[in-house]
This record gives sequence, C-alpha cells and structure tokens, in this order.
Amino acid sequence: MAPMLVHILRICWLPVASFFAGVLNTIAGGGSFLSLPALLASTTAAGVGAVTAQATNTVALWPGQLTSLVAFRQQLRAYGWKLAPLGISSGVGGWIGGQLLLHTGNKFFRELLPWLLLFAAVMFVLSFPLGKWLATLSGGKRYEVALIVGMVVVSVYVGYFGAGGGFLAMALFGFCGVHDIHEMNALKVLTAAVSIGIPSVSFMIAGRVAWQFCLVMAVLAAVGGYLGAHYSRKVNQTAMRRAVAAIGFITAGYFFLDNYLYHP
Repeated sequence: MAPMLVHILRICWLPVASFFAGVLNTIAGGGSFLSLPALLASTTAAGVGAVTAQATNTVALWPGQLTSLVAFRQQLRAYGWKLAPLGISSGVGGWIGGQLLLHTGNKFFRELLPWLLLFAAVMFVLSFPLGKWLATLSGGKRYEVALIVGMVVVSVYVGYFGAGGGFLAMALFGFCGVHDIHEMNALKVLTAAVSIGIPSVSFMIAGRVAWQFCLVMAVLAAVGGYLGAHYSRKVNQTAMRRAVAAIGFITAGYFFLDNYLYHP
C-alpha cells in the first residue's frame, strides 16, 4: 500500500505544483518555489539536466503570465504605448538572462540553485518593507531612465532564474517613483510576461525544453494564473505571503542539504 501511495504522489506532484505555481505567480509571486523542485525531481529521474529543467520551468510558467496579462488587460489598456519602453527593456534583459542560462553547465547551475532560491526567499520577505523604504528615496519624483535601465538588470535575473523577479521589480518601481498600486500591477504583469517570454522562445529554439513535462505544466499553470487573477482580492494577502516565504526557505534548505550533505 505504501509504495503505491508514493507512486501516486510522484505522479501527482508535478501537475499539482504547476497549477498552484500559476496561482501563486498571479496572487503573490514565488510560483517557482513549487514548480521547480517538482520538475527537477521528475527530470532527474528521466535523465534530464538541471539547466534544461530550469528552461522547461520558465517555458511552462509563461502561459500563466499570459493569462494574467489577459486578466489585467483593462488596467494595461489605460497606459497604452507608454508601456513600450519598459516592455523593450524587459525583453532585452530577459534575452540576456536566457543566453547566460544556456551557457551554464548543469553541475554549476545545480550548485548555484540553493543560493538563488535563498536570495529569492529573502527578497520575498524584504520586498514590501524594502519597497516602502525605497519609495521614500524617490522624493515624489519619477525617474524614467533609471526605471528602464533597472528593468534590464532585473530582467536578466528573471531570464536566468525567475523566482523572486516580481519582488525585485516591485522594489524597483518604488525606488523610481512609481507609487500607484494599479500602475505597479500593470507594469509587473507586462514586464513579467515579456522577460519570461523572450528567453522562453530562446530555450525552445535551442531545443532545451523537455516537452513531455512542459505541456502539462503549461496548461495547468495557465489555468492557475487565470483563476488566481480573478480571485486574488478574496485571498488573505498576509497569510499568502507568509506561506510563500515559508515554502521558499524550505525549498532552499532542501537543496542546500542535497548539495552539501547528501552530495558533498
């Protein structure tokens, strides 16, 4: 009975994690804390490298960002072409990050992974107070050039790894004088869709996507992202943020143990 239960859990883990990753990415961020470990477990068993697993995770979560984009279309429409420079900078940074990932070895990425997860978890915890503090530094002014340049840097990280990128983007908005919450949400949705979408295309062209895992993940993440966008106002944000932070630190701890204790 126990082996059968373990087998069922292994089969269900990746689809369930993908769905809730789409939900989390829309409501609070941090979906990769769920989807990447589940995908790594599945791809490792299938003999797929860590870099391909990360590329697959990026591609799989992209539809969730696109459905969020559709859900927030009314807010985005109000800004029109004003969003174009930020979209371009997101695409440039995302492409650079994707190319860096494609030129990273599997062993090095696996060693870097727990540090990236820890950084993402810390940024998630600090994003709200850090964003408020950075907002005070803007002095009520808006720094358009700094916003565009900063978004290139943030998008490089998003294209390479992704987890925690939304938190970095929100902190950047506050620092550069973007304080309206509706505009911040619109900018976050747009930049995430572009900075994840451009490297996703690069990964597909390079043949670094494990499609046998990606397709199921993509569909479920898209459904989760769409439902998350529609029900986000009914969710206790504080409880959700605490839950995501806990998942992030637990995931980072697991990979630290896996790298340095089980496989020193």
